[in-house]
Amino acid sequence: MPRRVTPPPPLGRPGSRPKRAPARRRKGARISLTRAQLAGIVGLTAIVVLLGAYALGNRHPHKPAVATAPAPSAPAKTGPRPPGTPPIPPATPPEQHAEALTPPPPATLPKAEAPKAEPSKPETGKPGAAWRRNAVPAPQMAAPAPGAAHARIVLVIDDLGLDRPRSTRAVALPGPVTTAWLPYAHDLAEQTRAARAAGHELIVHVPMEPMGKADPGPGALTVNLSDEEIQRRLETDLASFDGYVGINNHMGSRFTANEGKLAVVLAELSRRGLMFLDSRTTPDTKGPELAARYHLPLVSRDVFLDDDQSPKAVQAMLAKVEEVARRHGTAVAIGHPHDVTLSALEHWLPTLAAKGFTLVPLTAAVPPTPGGS
Repeated sequence: MPRRVTPPPPLGRPGSRPKRAPARRRKGARISLTRAQLAGIVGLTAIVVLLGAYALGNRHPHKPAVATAPAPSAPAKTGPRPPGTPPIPPATPPEQHAEALTPPPPATLPKAEAPKAEPSKPETGKPGAAWRRNAVPAPQMAAPAPGAAHARIVLVIDDLGLDRPRSTRAVALPGPVTTAWLPYAHDLAEQTRAARAAGHELIVHVPMEPMGKADPGPGALTVNLSDEEIQRRLETDLASFDGYVGINNHMGSRFTANEGKLAVVLAELSRRGLMFLDSRTTPDTKGPELAARYHLPLVSRDVFLDDDQSPKAVQAMLAKVEEVARRHGTAVAIGHPHDVTLSALEHWLPTLAAKGFTLVPLTAAVPPTPGGS
């Protein structure tokens, strides 16, 4: 039988070892694990244990023990007491006992009231108030003739400044006359200086809102303005000239009936030491009550001379002025620089002294009240 020849192994690259077939893992051999794999197994095991413990705890929840109050002890039995022994007082309940031991709260003394500060005197009542400094001295009242009146008349001419010729004619009237100047007129410094040089008293004729549709002029005080705007406009009016004793209202039947808005004006007049002539363009004016509140010197108009500008009507009003003066001792008349009014006054004023009337400036009619004394 021929002999089997085994072929030689294939030649490889120099220095290389022949490849060995992978060894088969024997059954039951130990598996080697890395550290990371061991850590993962341990962590997973811990999670499983914790989840199991949580599930067991929820299945049998722990109930907290409830504290029970001790049962009240039964009262001790006592035997019969000997005769003559005073009875034992009943036990005091715990609430009453604690209340009895609590000391009463300390007595609180009434709080002493702080002394109230005296209100400061208004500027209007001081000797150096503006209405006093700028006042024209009142003439001495002469002894009246038998049967003549012994009374005073205040004559106010409104609406001055716009019509220069008629304003000049009013200033030429025998005085003292109280001249009321519109603050929006031109050349007021010059015109009022001439009036003062003629012996007349000065007031600012402040435009205010009327009830009707009449236009009181630029810068009028109206009820729809804020208090700040009323204050600003009033300050502008009061800066139009100097040497005045106060103001009166030009129109103003709506404004002077509004207590809140008129209060802004009169409070400022009181602060400045001025006075207020209430022209009484409405019977609902709040002037008197507000003047009393602010201790403000106030004079009210008695007669309008020229609502009707016919000569006969003006003469009738002048006769009414004399009647009011005789009855009350003083009459306050307001006229305007109309030709009919100025002509009537030029003839009427020189007759007053013979009838027992004295023409006086507005400040002489201020009543002797706390605000005007």
